[in-house]
Amino acid sequence: MKPNPPYFATIVIAILLMVIGLSLEGSLISIAPLNQVVGDALAAVGIKASQELARIMIIASPTLLIVGSLVPGI
Repeated sequence: MKPNPPYFATIVIAILLMVIGLSLEGSLISIAPLNQVVGDALAAVGIKASQELARIMIIASPTLLIVGSLVPGI
């Protein structure tokens, strides 16, 4: 299987997931306004912003890039 470069939108989404996840997790960076906006948006949907969610976002970021380079059209 020959890997293809992921689309630009996939890269942007992966970077956003990583930044939001790291900010929510808080050990490396913490952006208070971003945490507030994300927390409010997630609360509107019924999801609580937590350490587990932050870690899932951190893991999802490189996973999205890998899938984006292996599966055409992502």
